[in-house]
Amino acid sequence: MTEANALPPETLEGWYALHQIFSVDRAALRARDPAARRAVTCGAAEVFAELGAGDEGWSTVAELVGSTGEVMFMHLRPSLEALSDVARHIARLELMDVLRPTFSFLSVTEVGLYQLAAHGVDDPRKQERIRAESESPHVQRRLYPPLPPDMPYVSFYPMSKRRDVGQNWYTLPLTERSRLMQSHGLTGRRYAGRVLQIITGAIGFNTWEWGVTLFAKNPLEFKKLVTEMRFDEASAKYAEFGEFFVGTVVQPEKWLESLG
Repeated sequence: MTEANALPPETLEGWYALHQIFSVDRAALRARDPAARRAVTCGAAEVFAELGAGDEGWSTVAELVGSTGEVMFMHLRPSLEALSDVARHIARLELMDVLRPTFSFLSVTEVGLYQLAAHGVDDPRKQERIRAESESPHVQRRLYPPLPPDMPYVSFYPMSKRRDVGQNWYTLPLTERSRLMQSHGLTGRRYAGRVLQIITGAIGFNTWEWGVTLFAKNPLEFKKLVTEMRFDEASAKYAEFGEFFVGTVVQPEKWLESLG
């Protein structure tokens, strides 16, 4: 590859994200008397209420169906330190005595600026475009996404790009990667208003390279969207997918009551 082709795309980053997947140790829960179970859930409810949603990020709880975990905690915060504080708050909960971690994913909200591939490395217009993109409302919503109040279903999965012989995403020219990703993005845009996508980058943070979190009003939208995207050349040739975690966003106290 030439030096220009070997360059990665420009990216913008926003909030740090942590997905925590747990199973419930039912035996450990049943071993506690009713008063002890109530103490576990009451203490956790207070902490989850404090984490909540705000200008500096948000946390949510999703009850999972059909996966290796039973519950997912998702947190978005403006810094790695703030995310670490959230993780410590949860780790101190007595609730953690009956939860068993099955998967964890650290990443950061990301917008890939593949459309700038046509600009040269030293082209002054590139920095102008990057600044303009970073200030656009659309990009701001992707970097600092709100928790949608009217989309109760959630699907999260990790993914990476292939590096196989003959199918190596990272040896493609940047202009070709740009073409493939622009086509891929058109599919997602057709689901605007029906599915909210949060894309997070995890290169250097996790074995997987990206995380995709989808929120929808109807869970069948996940099936339709992912099916369509797998027919895109970018996915059909170059994408590897991890386990899918699907469930329903719930009020923390409601989920905690179900444990009691």
